[in-house]
Amino acid sequence: MIDRLLSNSMLTLLQKSLDASALQNKVLDNNIANVDTPGFKRSEVVFQQQLKAALDKADSEKGQLQADLTNPKDIPFYSRPDLAGVEPEVVTQNSTSLRNDGNNVDIDSEMAKLAENQIFYNTVAQITGDEFSDLKSVITQSH
Repeated sequence: MIDRLLSNSMLTLLQKSLDASALQNKVLDNNIANVDTPGFKRSEVVFQQQLKAALDKADSEKGQLQADLTNPKDIPFYSRPDLAGVEPEVVTQNSTSLRNDGNNVDIDSEMAKLAENQIFYNTVAQITGDEFSDLKSVITQSH
C-alpha cells in the first residue's frame, strides 16, 4: 500500500526534477569556476525537453484504454508515461566561442541561469513537501 502511494507519477516527476536541478547546479558551478580557463567549453543539462516529450506522448494517448502488460505476449495498450526512464543529460557546447582563447562561458548568462535554477529547485522542493504532507494527512486520517 505504502509503495503504491510513494511510487505515483507525480512523486517520480518531482524526484527527477530535483535530481536534474541539482545536476544543473553542479554544471553551472563548474562553468562559473572555469570562466577564465582558456579553451573551456560550457556545459548544460538537457532534461526539460526529454520530460516534455514523455508528458506530451502521454497526453497524445489520453482517452485510450490504460493497462499495464503483465506478459510480453499481451496485446499492448496505452502505457503510462515512463518518467522513470527520463534522465538528465550533460551536454558540452563545443560549437561556440566567446573569446579568442576558445572559452565560451558568459558569466552574466551563467549567473542568471544559476539564479533561475535555484528558484526552480526551491519551488519543486516546496511542491514535494506539500505532496508528502498530503500523503501524511491521508495516512493519519485512514487510521
